[in-house]
Order: sequence, then C-alpha cells, then structure tokens
Amino acid sequence: MTQPAPYAIAAAKAAQAKWHIPASVSLAQWALESGWGKKDLGCFNYFGMKCRAGKNDPFVLLPTREIIGGKGVIVQAKFRKFASAEDAFDAHAELLAAAPVYAPARAVLPDISAFANALTGRYATDPNYGKLLNSIIRGSNLTQYDSHVP
Repeated sequence: MTQPAPYAIAAAKAAQAKWHIPASVSLAQWALESGWGKKDLGCFNYFGMKCRAGKNDPFVLLPTREIIGGKGVIVQAKFRKFASAEDAFDAHAELLAAAPVYAPARAVLPDISAFANALTGRYATDPNYGKLLNSIIRGSNLTQYDSHVP
C-alpha cells in the first residue's frame, strides 16, 4: 500500500479545511496525476492544472494526452506554475470548490466515492477517471486523512 508524502498530506488537509474538498480525493488526484509526487511538471503542478482563460497565470508549455472523439491524442497545453506544493493543493481545492462545472460533484458530498466518480469527464477526459481515483482511495486508505466533509 503506497502512502502519500507528508507534505502532500499536510497540504491536502489544509486545503480541505479551507475549501471543504475531501483530502482523500485531493491526495488520489495528486497520486494519479503526478505518479505519487514524482512528476510535478517542474513547477509544483501535481494536478495537471491548465492555465485559466483570461488570467495571466505563470505557465509551462508541455505535451499532454487528451481523449478527443474517443481517441487519445497528444496536444500542447499551458500548465500553471506554482510557487509551492501548498499553493498547488490550495488552487486545486479552490477549483473543485468554486467552479460551476464541479457543482454536480459537490452536490453528492459527503459521499466521497460519488464525488470522485462525478469528476469523470469534468476534471479529466479519461472515461475511467473516477474509477481510478476510487481505486487509489481504497487501496491506500486515503479516507484516513479526511475530516468531516460538509
């Protein structure tokens, strides 16, 4: 059973306290998107967060695999740069807590499994995204890091 790095646990818990997004889901996304912290895109971007439209986010331009029309394709995308892991976890939780596209996912809280499943097709184009997150959450007992989710 793989466990998250202490910095990731602390950052996920802090983000949950502020934004009410389950630490277990943040940690599962961190694990999946960054290979358990091994890939941060060179800029603390553990979540593969792309630049926001209309914002002047600092960024790096990198290739990424997307599912478009049912096929995997490689495209160039602008990924956000963060000053620290804490900033990345905070921005990630804020995105899930505030963006209208994630309202259906927030509506199923406190059901963490349903929340993770509801990110499929919204946070990532992989049709198995929620299943992958839930597998990581269960396999590494990530719910141990959750406090009460409203």
